[in-house]
Amino acid sequence: MLGLMNKLLVVSAFVLAAAYASSAPFACNLKAFTPDQRVRWRQLIDRVTSAVTEARELRDGYGLKVNTAQVPLVEVAEWIDLERRCCPFFDFQIDVHGEDGNLWLSLKGRDGVKDFIRGDFSRLHDKIK
Repeated sequence: MLGLMNKLLVVSAFVLAAAYASSAPFACNLKAFTPDQRVRWRQLIDRVTSAVTEARELRDGYGLKVNTAQVPLVEVAEWIDLERRCCPFFDFQIDVHGEDGNLWLSLKGRDGVKDFIRGDFSRLHDKIK
């Protein structure tokens, strides 16, 4: 009986942790970076957001068309790798379109992520509604 109680406690802890994670406030953890990573993250976020030529509202975020002549795919991926360390509530998707070479970066997440993006990504204010 004690073994079953322990298993129920473990399952309950996982359920509570999942519920807390899905309702935790949107907040970036800049302490997730080393000082050098923070400098690189800032460089990349400036490069990526300044290379956005178009934005589309999605149900759960935004699709951003990125000019790969301004910032190559590898730097977009590097920014994502750093961004997900400090903002784990984002879901990312990169779509690279064949012959025309368009790169679309989807920045998505749970309820409230669009408001967070609108408030936090100042360089995108003129592109997103």
